[in-house]
Amino acid sequence: MIDLYLMRHGIAANLGEGGILNDADRPLTLDGRTRMKQAAAGIKKLEIKFNVILTSPLLRARQTAEAVAEVLDLQHRVKILESLAPGKAFIEGEGQNAEIFLELGSYQFDKALLVGHMPDLSELASYLLTGNRNLNIEFKKGTVCAIELTSLPPRGPGLLCWQMSPKQLRFLGK
Repeated sequence: MIDLYLMRHGIAANLGEGGILNDADRPLTLDGRTRMKQAAAGIKKLEIKFNVILTSPLLRARQTAEAVAEVLDLQHRVKILESLAPGKAFIEGEGQNAEIFLELGSYQFDKALLVGHMPDLSELASYLLTGNRNLNIEFKKGTVCAIELTSLPPRGPGLLCWQMSPKQLRFLGK
């Protein structure tokens, strides 16, 4: 079995704030970083043993992954996955040959945390659960969704184990 945990990045600064001109350069806000560490405390209570934390190359996702890794003492397991960048996971018409599955195949793991963006995470979760990208699963900033698969690329529907909002994770972490 393979367990994928999909997490949306935390609260980030807006374009134009502090001279930020490029979407890829938007950092987490101080509140966003604090909340992600608190959510990570909730993840820690679940005693999930991630083999790897894979993140979008965008700054806010990397900072989210790093905040979670710090709380879980997994800093050495954070890796960039280019296909988690906005619009990169799927190209129209792709399924099992999607870039994200090709990239994931280069890692050995049974439990991985993937940190990314909307709507890509919703489309990925939908595809993993139903074989199409149209389920429209909601991911607030900091939400985590746990999906169990028998293989990667998926050869059938995955099992939705749970989904928690950042507020639920923070509560769990207290």
